Amino acid sequence: MISALVDYLAVFSQAGDLAQLELIARSMLSAIPEDLVALQFLGLALYQMGRTDEAREVFARVPASLDEHEKWDGIGVCEPAGVETFRAATHAHSGLADGWHRIAVILIKFGFNKPAIRALEAASAARGLSRRSSVKRRKSNTQ
Repeated sequence: MISALVDYLAVFSQAGDLAQLELIARSMLSAIPEDLVALQFLGLALYQMGRTDEAREVFARVPASLDEHEKWDGIGVCEPAGVETFRAATHAHSGLADGWHRIAVILIKFGFNKPAIRALEAASAARGLSRRSSVKRRKSNTQ
């Protein structure tokens, strides 16, 4: 179910269908409150629709959600749904790379720098790039 919702985020984000993007993000939040991915894509939709104050309020919830997301140590019986959502939204070729990049730009405008850095990392991951692969590429180019 989570991967299907993330796929819908990608479809509506790429199509520029902001009303549907908002609807999907709000649906995700009703199932997984404070979901890091849903919050950020909801903020993106609101911002792009010109609802800047609402977008700022949503993005203001991201740092706390990010802290909670980072607390999960990978140990436990089952993975939290928010962690699964984030993994699905950042896997290579998820279709969300441009959305993540736009989110990072907005987060920077609002002064949310740590979440902006994470959004840029998510954009790189969604493009199939990672720190590790870019380091490997640089090393092979210098040899």
